[in-house]
Amino acid sequence: MRFLILALVGYLVYRLVRSKVAPEIEKESTATETYQDPVCGVYVSEADAVVGTLEGKRHHFCSLGCLQQFEKIQHKR
Repeated sequence: MRFLILALVGYLVYRLVRSKVAPEIEKESTATETYQDPVCGVYVSEADAVVGTLEGKRHHFCSLGCLQQFEKIQHKR
């Protein structure tokens, strides 16, 4: 009988801990929107992107170098 009670308490503790940890894992695995760099074609997330605005439109780049190259191309037009 004592073993059964300890097993039940252990199971309840396990479920409590798992319910606290599981939501954090789900948050981390949530997909974020990605954008394609118009210069090199690499996909970057909003958090990692270098953002530039041209004529009111936002463009997302993988690096400052791609942003600068894009600006050069646009100024030549």
